[in-house]
Amino acid sequence: MNVNISYSYEDSFKKAKQKLDELQPIWQAFGEETDRATAILSACVLDDLLEDLIRASFIKDTRVKSMFRDDHILQSFFAKINIAYFSGLIPEVFYHDLKLICEIRNRFAHSTVADLKFTHDTIFQRIDKFSQIPKHLAELYPPRLKFELMVAHIAGLLLAWEAFLLEFQPPNLVKLLKLEQMAFQDLIMKPEQIRDNALKGNRTI
Repeated sequence: MNVNISYSYEDSFKKAKQKLDELQPIWQAFGEETDRATAILSACVLDDLLEDLIRASFIKDTRVKSMFRDDHILQSFFAKINIAYFSGLIPEVFYHDLKLICEIRNRFAHSTVADLKFTHDTIFQRIDKFSQIPKHLAELYPPRLKFELMVAHIAGLLLAWEAFLLEFQPPNLVKLLKLEQMAFQDLIMKPEQIRDNALKGNRTI
């Protein structure tokens, strides 16, 4: 049993590494982009990766994709961050830092400041709150580099966890309790059962 898990984990890691390699051109392209474009595109990448992770944890049903369309419950980046955390798919430090990235993206997306930069106070203050960059390193890196490092760091681990979920497919409650095999209609009380229960309740009083 342990051997199989170890092998599967290694296989999952390789799959995640392949997907991470596919993102390299995107990270390289950021070097030619403005701060605004980098912030918005980075959030788009993480948004897609979170969706993939969440979908990997869901049951296999063609209707799942509709939940991520416009005006549905999981359409927004912030909604995906919340559902991933409260479903136990990401740790609290990721929840904290992803929310900061979402806030930074929103600042860039909606600001009327033409030359908004990562060094701007409203942006820098949020970057400075990233919980996963050690303080002794944070002092050495400029704000934009810290942002890019955080995005790449989170992206890599989201890919790894997605691959792990796809490999193992942990049982959900329906499978675990074999709920699909239960005859729930048999649990509906008949009129006489409701009457008898009501009478019993009155006698107790």
